[in-house]
Amino acid sequence: MPKQQVYDGTLKKFVEIEVEDIDTSEIELEQTTAGVRFRRDIALKNSDWALASDSPLTDEQKTEATTYRQALRDLPEQEGFPNVELPTKPDFI
Repeated sequence: MPKQQVYDGTLKKFVEIEVEDIDTSEIELEQTTAGVRFRRDIALKNSDWALASDSPLTDEQKTEATTYRQALRDLPEQEGFPNVELPTKPDFI
């Protein structure tokens, strides 16, 4: 087991203790996944208005918004997720 120097306030000096090596890769992957899902969810929320029945968008823009939103929803199934980029947002959103 590896050792680490820590300050012991009771003894008022640094002491050497054994520490357990922890594999943080799984924790980092979970944090990355949560971050990407959060950004994706915000992008979906920010584009909800585009598909409302009273949206001022043209039919072509609504189709583009629908495609964009579907790409956002499909993001977790992409190869390499969570190390992927969000789809490009249409200029009007």
